[in-house]
Amino acid sequence: LDKSPFYAESGGQVGDKGLIRCLDAEFAVLDTQAHGDAILHIGSVVKGAVRVNAVVDAEVDAKRQQTKCNHSATHLLHQALRSVLGEHVMQKGSLVDERHLRFDFSHSGGLSREELDAVEIMVNTAIRNNVALLSQECSIEDAKSSGAMALFGEKYAPVVRVVTMGNFSKEICGGTHVSRTGDIGCFKIISEGTVASGVRRIDALTGRVAMDYMR
Repeated sequence: LDKSPFYAESGGQVGDKGLIRCLDAEFAVLDTQAHGDAILHIGSVVKGAVRVNAVVDAEVDAKRQQTKCNHSATHLLHQALRSVLGEHVMQKGSLVDERHLRFDFSHSGGLSREELDAVEIMVNTAIRNNVALLSQECSIEDAKSSGAMALFGEKYAPVVRVVTMGNFSKEICGGTHVSRTGDIGCFKIISEGTVASGVRRIDALTGRVAMDYMR
């Protein structure tokens, strides 16, 4: 395609799924990956025949909305961990899909029940504040000088996108996000443990999935 609404897997966020329709043909997109400057829509023809130069409708699966919620929640979680545990906390990895979020971060010991509660309350307070997300492109130098969080060791392009959530969070990020923090609904930590020496992992849920889990 000359352009695509499908998000290619990157930064811990899974690739989009959905449908590409063309007259009487349908192509089911099961995954989206980046290959250089190209976006690869991986899947199969489920109806008719797809032809070169046809005009198509590209429709992303509605489940991406829940993926957006989980991705935006990782930004809030990152900042909450730094506020509760200290500024030594840095993201070491993540996985975001429509079902849950996983966040790896630097910290020497396990979190107490009080610390986990403080983090969870802080994230949910940020959600209830319902601030709008601001997204803007700028040079990597301007982004860092403005205080935007950058991942250590990550290679960034000369121009990056900075996602800001009120006065709470500001990170360099190319993923998909909600329009307002309130769209996330709610946030629930379901586990915390060790991954490697000095690296901890939190698994959490948001929105309807979190409410189903609590119920």
